[in-house]
Amino acid sequence: MSSTAFSNFPVDPGSTQKGARNRVHVRAVNRRVIVTVARKVGQATITKMAAFGTVLGLSLALAACSNADTNDGEADSSGRTIEATEFAKIGDTHKNSKMGPHYNNLLEGPVFGPDGYLYLTDVAAPAGEPKVLKLNMDTKEVTAVYTDGSSVFSSAQFSPNDRKLYLTDFTGAIKRMDADGTNVETLLEGPVEGRTMVADDIAFDRDGNMYITDLAGSPWNPTGRIIRLGANGGPATVIQDGLAGPNGISFNLDYSRLWVSEYTANRMSNLELTEDGLGVATGSIRMYASYGLGPGDHGENPAALDSTAVDADGNIYQAVLGAGEILVWNSAGDLIATVVTNNEDGVRQLSVTNLAIEPGTTNAYATVAGKDGSYIYSFDALGVGISQTNGGGLAEVPAS
Repeated sequence: MSSTAFSNFPVDPGSTQKGARNRVHVRAVNRRVIVTVARKVGQATITKMAAFGTVLGLSLALAACSNADTNDGEADSSGRTIEATEFAKIGDTHKNSKMGPHYNNLLEGPVFGPDGYLYLTDVAAPAGEPKVLKLNMDTKEVTAVYTDGSSVFSSAQFSPNDRKLYLTDFTGAIKRMDADGTNVETLLEGPVEGRTMVADDIAFDRDGNMYITDLAGSPWNPTGRIIRLGANGGPATVIQDGLAGPNGISFNLDYSRLWVSEYTANRMSNLELTEDGLGVATGSIRMYASYGLGPGDHGENPAALDSTAVDADGNIYQAVLGAGEILVWNSAGDLIATVVTNNEDGVRQLSVTNLAIEPGTTNAYATVAGKDGSYIYSFDALGVGISQTNGGGLAEVPAS
């Protein structure tokens, strides 16, 4: 099926590349000051970026007063900061990672399995070390599930179709296996419509069909794609091209649209699917995140949008790799919260890649890494966890 060129999509007039509607409180992060003015109309919150000069001084005063009342864990119209805390340490720093010295800690996943464990992938794991792990949420014991000599697993999801574990591999493969790491199958490898993809994240529809981000391209060379793969492994079809490093992907509540984060453009796009789910009917850019050249944690690489999740209220959670935070937008594009990940010394753990909210609860868990190892951090989500906040797959998790 032919794909729709993304360059033809309109830009949301309510958003600008400078970050309008995206910042809702005053924060200084690595010499970066973010300012917004917020006002409330009924139950709707309207946020606008303040300009520099006279307006900047006024907005700083207004937002500072508001922020003093919003960091106590109570949400209000100006948004709030949520402090995530360390839940469990998963591993130490790798010494021989294929990802290179700047990526010697990089957890991904995470997803709750049918056994109640939290499953994770270790993107940086060298050959022979555990590449898929699971965490006992009661004892915090970490158990190895699977390893091999070549894969670089960037995400893990349990399909609603067969309850097996599906893994995306940066080398271009999609694999599935039983929850105990046995019966491994390769569903897809090699070129898709002329090019091997950089398989990053998966969103499942209700029938277990997969929508996969191909993490390629930049705003000046938009070669990234969304690939649809049938529930049993085929056929593989490009349904959208022209993207700038598509990374996170998640369905909205009625499965009619996909939220897609573009890693090299720091923007959130929304794609409306055709009725049969075999193509994209239309799409638009909806939100931007402004990080400039900082803060960044992996060598010289600045912060960028990573994986995406959607809760039962339709809120979009966006992990920001290199910034140590998760942005939470409502479906109207207002930034309603920012989750930050500091260690016990108050130092920001910058490598935040993904999150899962335990289905039926507001217990949220983020994959985080710092200079001294990899971790799971926990926080209270704004909405209840569903399929879209559990790796896009299983919606129910039994008690462990």
